[in-house]
Amino acid sequence: MSDTEDEALRAADAADRQVMAWTLKANAELAVSVLMGDRETAGEPVLAALAASRGLARVVDDIQRTLVRQARNRGLSWAAIGEMLHVTRQAAFQRFGGPGETAGTGDTPEATALLPGAAEEALRVLALFTEQRWEEMRSRFDSRMAQAAPADLLRSVWRKADRERGAVQAMGTPSVRAVSGYTVVDVPMAYERGELLRRVAFNADGQVAGFFVLPAETERP
Repeated sequence: MSDTEDEALRAADAADRQVMAWTLKANAELAVSVLMGDRETAGEPVLAALAASRGLARVVDDIQRTLVRQARNRGLSWAAIGEMLHVTRQAAFQRFGGPGETAGTGDTPEATALLPGAAEEALRVLALFTEQRWEEMRSRFDSRMAQAAPADLLRSVWRKADRERGAVQAMGTPSVRAVSGYTVVDVPMAYERGELLRRVAFNADGQVAGFFVLPAETERP
């Protein structure tokens, strides 16, 4: 790996960690607000808090999966990852490995095919987000993502961007690549007051497995 590629990878890793930290904070605040009675909920508040905590647990799982992918992208073996998690190499691979990877001692990932139509589907997902059609957007999520990103969280992400950047002016040309069994699509978004990069990750079944907000200057292939 060249110095330029390594620098770009570090920048992308830092951006992903920042997004995950913000998502964790948002979900934690949602759970706390329900527990403290600061948020109106339909039905039994304790059950609402329980549902919020489940979403929080899903976010923590997402964070672990993201960190494992970053470790794999840096060339770390499943054996090293398993040792850090106090599980075997095979157990770590079974929990976090994606299609196109092996748990062998060489840990050499095989080529992963891109999901057909991923760029167009990413634009449709982002259009739903921009139009605040939360439930229709969530219908495209896989089960883990649906648990981790309730409509309230999506609304908070949208409001934050609207407050800081203003209205969306245009979507740029998507770039698509395969990462650890997922098809990742990056779409530059022009706002009234600056730009952001939206990243949508799809699983092999075409469901949204990740939705990220990154700085506009994040390196893309």
